[in-house]
Amino acid sequence: MIARESIPCYQGVSLRRGSNFLYLSPHILLQPYIANYTISFPTSQTMPDEYTVLPTASSTLVISVSADRIVSSLRGVNTKACHVGAYANKMKLLLLIEFHPGRLYPFIGIDQFELVDSSFMLDELDKTLTQALENELMQSEGIETLVAALDRILMARLRDGHTGKGIAAIMRDIVQRHGKISAWELAAESHYSEKQIRRLFLHHVGTSPKLFSRIVRANYALRLLQNKPGCLTDIAAQAGFFDQPHFIHDFKMVCGLTPQEYIRKMSVFYNDRFKM
Repeated sequence: MIARESIPCYQGVSLRRGSNFLYLSPHILLQPYIANYTISFPTSQTMPDEYTVLPTASSTLVISVSADRIVSSLRGVNTKACHVGAYANKMKLLLLIEFHPGRLYPFIGIDQFELVDSSFMLDELDKTLTQALENELMQSEGIETLVAALDRILMARLRDGHTGKGIAAIMRDIVQRHGKISAWELAAESHYSEKQIRRLFLHHVGTSPKLFSRIVRANYALRLLQNKPGCLTDIAAQAGFFDQPHFIHDFKMVCGLTPQEYIRKMSVFYNDRFKM
């Protein structure tokens, strides 16, 4: 199994890195589906116990290695803030496979609405996939070897007939417009009915298109807050809100806290810019 010393020794290309973590790209054929592989050796110094993942329309497969066991779990679309720091800090090693919104379904074929705001033991859903991933994590002594193994396993799992290209195009349109698009505009531009779009979203993404758009807009506002934390009026306008009170109301509805609360303790909150 890879060791903490593998992180500073790794000479390959990374999306992001720190003293105890790496964000790595999957194989180019997997990149439309998987945002990144994250390898982390968590500590309370770098990840406080109150560390919180903010809402996202993405799903994450997590393999956790503690002193005496290895556990694989699958987290569906996260529409609520989720505290992860205390759990992570009990682990020696975390391996995360972070999927783009709506892009987990081609690998497991499970209706995504069943996974929303829930975490499942992966072996209850797919024992074969669980065993393959855990075996490779335990046997790989280098990061390059591990990433190549993950690519091989996941490419073999990809079901071409379940890629949802139509819904992917609609999601891409919503993300490019930062969530500022109505249901009737989506229907007119995609040539699907509003009812069809809702059904496709619940099946492939797990949320309604309206909630997906709200999450996208909130994540866009989060990125703006990180760059200009003192300009709420400007950020509200740039993110497409009618005024600052509407911005604060919708932000709190999605994220569970006000923009001001986020700014005060920004480092405790996490939203992954690679997934949206």
